[in-house]
Amino acid sequence: MEFRWIYLVYLFLAFVFFRVVMMAGSMVIPGIRQGMMESEVRRNGIGVNADIVSRNRTDMFDAELPVYRITFKFKTKEGTEVESSLDKALAAEEVMRFAPGNGTTIKYDPKDPKRIALYDKPLILGD
Repeated sequence: MEFRWIYLVYLFLAFVFFRVVMMAGSMVIPGIRQGMMESEVRRNGIGVNADIVSRNRTDMFDAELPVYRITFKFKTKEGTEVESSLDKALAAEEVMRFAPGNGTTIKYDPKDPKRIALYDKPLILGD
């Protein structure tokens, strides 16, 4: 029986295709899940002022912008202090605005305060 090189090429292409699908799934699915969660929290969440504790650049990019993991500290309506993080793509001019020590506004899920969404608007009574 003669060895056929084409089978080796097919095997290599299948392996490459599998790796690309796995890599895309590990980057796309968490982003979709986070986007859906943030959308729900923006609709139903409670707005609060938050302090930025840390800002760390990740290895990911979104629309050619580097993604940063930003950690916020805030108090719930009940007075519980919570620290939670989210990933956000930041342009160069936004990086200093989200520097540690600065403040911003977020919304949190009253059922699970660790679920947050960046609101970044002035709070108005009733928000």
